[in-house]
Amino acid sequence: MGKIAVVGSINIDYVIEADRLPELGETVLGNHFFLSLGGKGANQAVAASRLGGDVALFGSIGNDENGQIIKGKMQNEKVDLSHLNTIENQPSGAAFIELCDSENRIVVISGANKHTDVSYINSVAAELLKYDVILFQLETPLEMMEHIVPVLAENGKTIILNPAPALRLKEELIQKITYLTPNEFEYGLILDSNESMETLLKRYPNKLIITRGTNGVTYFDGEKQIDVPVIKVDAVDTTGAGDTFSGAFAVGISEGQGLYESIYFGNVAAGLSVTKKGAQTGMPYRNEVEEIMKAGLGHESEGEVKTN
Repeated sequence: MGKIAVVGSINIDYVIEADRLPELGETVLGNHFFLSLGGKGANQAVAASRLGGDVALFGSIGNDENGQIIKGKMQNEKVDLSHLNTIENQPSGAAFIELCDSENRIVVISGANKHTDVSYINSVAAELLKYDVILFQLETPLEMMEHIVPVLAENGKTIILNPAPALRLKEELIQKITYLTPNEFEYGLILDSNESMETLLKRYPNKLIITRGTNGVTYFDGEKQIDVPVIKVDAVDTTGAGDTFSGAFAVGISEGQGLYESIYFGNVAAGLSVTKKGAQTGMPYRNEVEEIMKAGLGHESEGEVKTN
């Protein structure tokens, strides 16, 4: 099994549940409030660790109370924190999440995450090269990733980019990434193209992997378009589902599973994650995912792999 490095954001999530979300200038009463660990980097590291991955988190936190909370929670998740960057006079990142009817609205304060920059990544580059699969997102400075990805590619590393929040990416960066996993609403912006999904998938065979919610995940294998199914669940909170998929997908790839198998593993994990509240509290453990996979859920219907 390969070692996974997650390079990304680390936050404390402030989560509010209400019967409806307020309009501009309006105040509504909420039903529940809780804190949880978040940030796409931390979320994906936790997801991968719970699913059996050997995971280290590279990123930045503040030298504040939230930073200590983050360390304690991540250590409990068996994530290696030895490469964290602690920033003086900056708060740890924070996200403010409003939940209503299983949907969410989120405002993120970057805080210390802004310091996961070129200077930081240069300081840990030698350690990063010890890992086999490197997982990125876009809640940390894009310049950092543009700087380090060519180095990782030259050293034969498997590079996964979950491009969220969506930003336009340079073609030279896309070419050096092994797997690019946008969702169905954002791939056009990321690739700076108005072309159809089918056309873009063919342009990036076995690289562009588009997540499509309840419609599963789609990629082009060089010969045909493949639709990987999801499991049917009653969604309670969709926060963190994409991060669960990314962490699980990284685990599958690190274990040498095939592309289809790694995506299906991610789909099952993501499906289970939305059945509980909270970005990380709903993330499943390996035995839960394997139980679903052994039952063959998501593969019952005729034409389990749809092709075009």
